[in-house]
Amino acid sequence: MEDRRVYAFHSFMRAAILCGFSFYIVYLVKTGGMSHYLAPHLVPYVKASAIALFVLAVIQVYLALQPAAGNESDCGCEPGVRKSKLSHGAAYSLFLLPLLLGFLLPDRVTGSDIVQVKGIQLNASNLQTQRNAGTRDDSPEKQQSSEEEASRGKEDTEEARLKEMFKGSRFTEDYAKLAMRLYQNKTILIGEKGFMERLTAVDLFAGNFAGKQMEISGFVYREDDMPKNQFVVARLTMQCCSADASPYGVIVEAPGADSYLKDTWVTVKGTIRKSVYEGKDVMKLEGAVIQTIKEPSSPYVYPYAGDFADLGK
Repeated sequence: MEDRRVYAFHSFMRAAILCGFSFYIVYLVKTGGMSHYLAPHLVPYVKASAIALFVLAVIQVYLALQPAAGNESDCGCEPGVRKSKLSHGAAYSLFLLPLLLGFLLPDRVTGSDIVQVKGIQLNASNLQTQRNAGTRDDSPEKQQSSEEEASRGKEDTEEARLKEMFKGSRFTEDYAKLAMRLYQNKTILIGEKGFMERLTAVDLFAGNFAGKQMEISGFVYREDDMPKNQFVVARLTMQCCSADASPYGVIVEAPGADSYLKDTWVTVKGTIRKSVYEGKDVMKLEGAVIQTIKEPSSPYVYPYAGDFADLGK
């Protein structure tokens, strides 16, 4: 009889834990907190898992009620519960503690804290594992010489000039085409849609974009060794979940930049210039106009899943 009660107790405990995780998923979906942990394309699978967890909880409740209903087998072959109460308590706490923390702690991401751990990436083109090494660092003199040689056998058209300016390798061909489309805009807007793809295209051909206007939004991050008139406008990129989040950003240089505190959300519009930071070629926005904005519902940006040709139009 005692074993039956213990068995029923543990079945109810398992049901409670399974229900807890199922309800927590529902809670995150209802409050919008899911975007802090998962990329949108994975959310449907997590929603389905909430249903599966609830079904398993119902099964555990059913098993717990069988002895009380007199439907148990009396063969004496049921496995006994041999572990100590301390062992069971430790095992259940491994599930209950994170579940409790999930409900009690706020679903908030502080960008600067993540940057402090992972470091800021100021070269968006580092996303490309292989690329044409000469594409980004060609000097204006080399580019001009290349244009003159190519123009001898071609019509002097704007399209031909752009194709010559934005030559990509087989690994960066799509980014070169995107850069061509972005270059034709008066102001290059790095919006939520295709954030990393646009920023990568501009960074790959930063020399060609020098002097163009660019607008970008993000949170303020500042390295300790930065001058007072500089900070980084940054965003967190997510491929699948918060564990793979990576911070990327652009240096902003403007009078009064030191008046903006870390993690303040801003929209910045300035002139693209090439610069050097910690011995690396980087892009910066010079003479920027800075406007404080409301923090977005999700601090992350995600890979663009649509047709690459639609970006930059």
